[in-house]
Amino acid sequence: MRRAVLAAALLAACARGRLVHDGRIDTDALAEVRADLPAIRGLTFTAPVPARALDAQEIAAWLARDLDETYPPGDLERLAAVYARLGFIPPGARLRPALERLYEGQIAAFYDPRTKELVVGTESLGIGGVGVRLVSLISGRDLVGELLVAHELTHALQDQHWGLPIDSEPIADAHGDRLLARRALLEGDATLAGYAYVQGGTPSSRTIDGIASELRGVGPTLAHDYPDVPALLRDGLAFQYDAGTAFAGWALAAGGWTAVDAAEADPPESSEQVLHPARYFGTRDRPIEITLDGTAPLEGAGWKRTVEDTLGELGVRILGERLRDDARARRVADGWGGDRLRALARDGTLVVVWMTAWDADADAAEFADAAPAMIPAARVDRRGTHVLVLLGADPGFVDLDGLATRVWGATRFSRAA
Repeated sequence: MRRAVLAAALLAACARGRLVHDGRIDTDALAEVRADLPAIRGLTFTAPVPARALDAQEIAAWLARDLDETYPPGDLERLAAVYARLGFIPPGARLRPALERLYEGQIAAFYDPRTKELVVGTESLGIGGVGVRLVSLISGRDLVGELLVAHELTHALQDQHWGLPIDSEPIADAHGDRLLARRALLEGDATLAGYAYVQGGTPSSRTIDGIASELRGVGPTLAHDYPDVPALLRDGLAFQYDAGTAFAGWALAAGGWTAVDAAEADPPESSEQVLHPARYFGTRDRPIEITLDGTAPLEGAGWKRTVEDTLGELGVRILGERLRDDARARRVADGWGGDRLRALARDGTLVVVWMTAWDADADAAEFADAAPAMIPAARVDRRGTHVLVLLGADPGFVDLDGLATRVWGATRFSRAA
């Protein structure tokens, strides 16, 4: 969930045929794409990109190692406890099997920013992923191999020019929404570059709109194919392709690949900016930075911070699915200005402190009104454009009134210039 290389595979497809023969990569076919892509994307390779072929078992083993490197021991369990408390996942659900199921069903090729290699599967995992169906629908031709290589080699170009994120943030001081926004741009850029390669030039504004429209089907397709995988995981993956492509397409249509490069050099800071490109490309709507404080007495009493992160507008939207009204969920999430969530645990009990900031009083009021339905059992306090959500043990175990007073008094808000 936190690695761009994992998500990069969604538009990759079955690597059979011209690209792979008898378990080996056709180096001539690969060299052809590598030679032509720079002129189309407007970037040059600064280093070779080695390639190798892996079978299904080898790719599954790679995925397992990647999850181990991304999440130190115990992290996924701590995240699952917090997500369950918020209602993102059912109580007792395990994240690792869900991540493995989701990604094993999609990965057929990827660029690995750790080893700087292009890896291509020798056989399809599942039926080639949702990307196969999308490519066939968009192009009407069998361009799977070309799109596969162009998409993944675009990730290599991005890595060589701007770097791809590979170091995991500690989950007790994470900035997941910002990282997700960065990944969305990376995937949107690569998706459009792959399409530009197979059509032989930069797509027109109308074509970009058509691609973005087709990619809105990624979320429903994943929901249909993986109903047992939590929406938090499915929607986060789909966001990188549908919203990410629309965001990159905004830049491409307005200023060509030079504008996309400028965004790569100064990436979006929030899922809000990706969901609403005018808030990035127009008047920049920077997130409100929240320095959460006021939990020191709990920590002094033995409570340990387990998770601290920012959920972002997308996270609020996903929580809003509990309202069973997509339009209302989007309205509730719109107007997000910033948030910071901290979870503390002791003796198997969890307390969640989530401070949110909104663009206007009306936005904060709408969120505060909807929050009890989105997060049952939560204590919700609003002061102007800020809303504090607390989830704790029974009242006799944690003084939520006192905690709320301390958090309100100690937390600070600021917005970057």
